[in-house]
Amino acid sequence: MRLISPTYRPPVALARRLLPLTLAAAVILPAFTPAVADAGKASPGRSVRRTPVVEAIEKVSPAVVNIYTETIVEAPLGRRSPFFGDPFFDDFFSDFFGEMQPRSRRQKRSSLGSGLLVDADGTIVTNEHVILRATSIRVLMSDGREFEASLQGADSDSDLAVLHIDSDTPLPFVPLPLDDSVMIGETVVAIGNPFGLSHSVTTGVISATGRTINAGSLVYHDLLQTDASINPGNSGGPLVDVEGRLLGINTAIHRDGEGIGFAIPSEKVRMVVEQILNYGSVQPAWLGLKVQGLTGEIAFHLGVDSNGGVLVRGVEKDSPAAESGLAAGDIIRAIDGDKVHNMAQYQAQLAGRTAGETLEVGVFNDGVLRSLKLQVAVYPAERIDQLAWQGLGLKLVERKGGPLAVSAVREGSPAAEIGIRPGDGISSLGGREVPDRDAFRRRLAALRNSNAVLVSVVRGRNVYRVTLPLKREF
Repeated sequence: MRLISPTYRPPVALARRLLPLTLAAAVILPAFTPAVADAGKASPGRSVRRTPVVEAIEKVSPAVVNIYTETIVEAPLGRRSPFFGDPFFDDFFSDFFGEMQPRSRRQKRSSLGSGLLVDADGTIVTNEHVILRATSIRVLMSDGREFEASLQGADSDSDLAVLHIDSDTPLPFVPLPLDDSVMIGETVVAIGNPFGLSHSVTTGVISATGRTINAGSLVYHDLLQTDASINPGNSGGPLVDVEGRLLGINTAIHRDGEGIGFAIPSEKVRMVVEQILNYGSVQPAWLGLKVQGLTGEIAFHLGVDSNGGVLVRGVEKDSPAAESGLAAGDIIRAIDGDKVHNMAQYQAQLAGRTAGETLEVGVFNDGVLRSLKLQVAVYPAERIDQLAWQGLGLKLVERKGGPLAVSAVREGSPAAEIGIRPGDGISSLGGREVPDRDAFRRRLAALRNSNAVLVSVVRGRNVYRVTLPLKREF
């Protein structure tokens, strides 16, 4: 057996075969080996773990707050003495024991939700249902600070409320954007307080825009739909994109499905917040249209097919409808791309609209279907007063320390026919208290499409709840 000496050189043919393998090893191994050796070490540039989602969460989270509310309610006692309820024994025990045996007790009910600071001065946006009927509202920030919050205003039609907290230092906030663009399929992040789990984060995508959902007697329009998990307690929290830009305020969960949540778009949030801060409430919306259902008989008379829609029978002078080019005889068949088949759908489409919104209205006339832009305006106060007089038959004035007072009743009106007279008080309209004329106007404007309204009439120490027919203006 012969050993190979150090000076031994392989045959030329073998060397040629080995050369490509040697060159390949020289190229591959130097690039591969250091990567293994440096595994786990941070790269000098941006970490691959710090994704845009992570950066968006870090940017927005300090402005997300947890909201805790308490509501005092009167609850009946579970067990009562058989003597209670008898006036004699009530007076007897009251004389000797005072109020030791109340017929009901006051209880505290707590709820939780989320909110977002939208200004360094302490302005917070949340959902109206989060703070509804709350007697106290507390706000907890991500850094542990806690504040007592005051309610600036709320709007049930949009399910938004504005709170304020006082701080000696500027607070972190996410501004309400002027750019409200949204892309279907883009990544979004929801931050909130689900089930009391502070500052929980979920991600998903925008599934759809322009959604309309019904929630009891309320209809919400133009909502963003997302598959980012939104659970109880997320209500009022932000939905943001990967740049940390506010897309909307989370507001609802679809009861019958998973991965279906909704958010109020930032444009709507901005308009509601501005009106609450400027006026204390959302101003009633106005189009200036008078419409009626398009029956088969009317369609035949007009010589059009009965594919649904509502007929414009009048347009108020100097109204948004007049400025848009709508005229009597037009047939409205769509609003914002959704078909309008009848009066009920027309009213549902307009419910909850806010002054400042722009509607795209599909109008049919003379065999031509065209699209018009119609901007919603604030309902003029004088027109609401006119509706109260013509539709209900009431003129009201404010009086100190009491409900609104009836100053005049129109002869032959619904109010006169039911027996309302000057000097009576009006404490609520449509089931909601109306402590002043502004509140009455806002409530009547919201109910103007109703056939009748429920009115609480105060006469002496008695309160009578009566239903008044309402002449519908539009």
